[in-house]
Amino acid sequence: MSTASASECAAPLQDNDYRAPLLPVEAAAPVALVTRSASVERASRAAMRPPLCEPPSGSSALPSLIDQVPAIIALRDDPVLRNLLITQCYHDLSVELVSLLGGRNAHWCTFATWASKTAGRFIRNEEVPEMLRWLILSDGGERGSLPPPPRASGVRMRTPGEARRESSPRLSGFDLTTSWWGHGLGLMDLPERILDELSSDIALGNLKVFEELGPLFAQLIELYRDSPEPDAKRFDAVLQGLRQGPSAVGGQGLLRSAVEHYHEARLTDDPDRKAELILLANARVGLHEQIRLQPYIARALNAPIRCVRELFASPERRLPERLLSFVSDKIEKLQAVWRTLATKEMMTMRLSGELLELGSDLPPPPGSPLHCKELASIEERELYELLREYDAHDHSTSGCGAEDWASLRERMSYILELFRSRQSCSRLLDRPFNHAQHAEIAAWRVPLPIHGEL
Repeated sequence: MSTASASECAAPLQDNDYRAPLLPVEAAAPVALVTRSASVERASRAAMRPPLCEPPSGSSALPSLIDQVPAIIALRDDPVLRNLLITQCYHDLSVELVSLLGGRNAHWCTFATWASKTAGRFIRNEEVPEMLRWLILSDGGERGSLPPPPRASGVRMRTPGEARRESSPRLSGFDLTTSWWGHGLGLMDLPERILDELSSDIALGNLKVFEELGPLFAQLIELYRDSPEPDAKRFDAVLQGLRQGPSAVGGQGLLRSAVEHYHEARLTDDPDRKAELILLANARVGLHEQIRLQPYIARALNAPIRCVRELFASPERRLPERLLSFVSDKIEKLQAVWRTLATKEMMTMRLSGELLELGSDLPPPPGSPLHCKELASIEERELYELLREYDAHDHSTSGCGAEDWASLRERMSYILELFRSRQSCSRLLDRPFNHAQHAEIAAWRVPLPIHGEL
């Protein structure tokens, strides 16, 4: 079994400077924001999707997306639909692999289901720009007289063709929608530009992780479907498909180690050892995933400053002297506003029946102790060392809340606590979408508002 340390596989990662050579940020071809107003025609999507396996007559079962992983990866022009397909596919992978591995242990795809669903809220942003504009374009003293901004988590999506609200906030006696405002600087469009960048970065990160891990988990399922105890040759073929080396330079050493741990967990009948091996595998995959996501997270969190710099970098933009101090003040506010927005909206994760604030200490699962009995104490040395490396080895989650979500170490500290505390929570296997939504997604369609809130 591979015993490569987490530090070895992560090095030489620098949180703010890392750019994975094998996973380029596709900034040259920005992803168009596709909303639930269905800017991509359903007919064109229908032509792209593979044939579906119809459920048996009289059955309410819906088709699994596991066999459609390559087609989902190939979908490039509709990030909203792709995210929904990825989320549902993670769930399908999760349910089957949990059964194949045995026990009652969630694995990485189980958690990825809910992380991907959370990401979808930002990929689909339609009303979040309104909230950001409300925060940016009104002074603290004036906000009390303005209507409260809509929150991203409970917003009513605009229907196709529905216009934006007619009224706009006024600031310091000026109507911010007049041509005078900014003399063509485009400051009124800045909130949308920031959120569009955020949407694109999160959509790309969502795709890149699935592009690498979706096929791997589908391959493992196919392996175990064919044979409860596959021979060494077939299992080695899976390992040989993963590159040696650190994740930060394009290697997949952490994934090789994780596959070995999952396989060993499948073969053991000891429930304590099975739980620890699955947690170790989850941790290895989680660390690899977070290293891969680093450039996308950094770009998303730097979106406001990047957009402002681009706004004023154009040589044709000229700021009237009387607006210099005013706009400079607004730019300073923008930085603080974005940190507030990121803390309240980005640093959350929705599980089934639970909303976690990633900047706060992780609470125990509802109605359960912090750790299940199999993981209350850690006997597996390799697992213990990895948990200790990220301060997730004791019986408390005190201090695990991330202050800076762009920090790999802070993210991993929280994620490892999450994995350990929720590994036996059966509610994580709940469907991420209701039956009507699932049927639409399985047919490669974005569910309409009548099917319920996504």
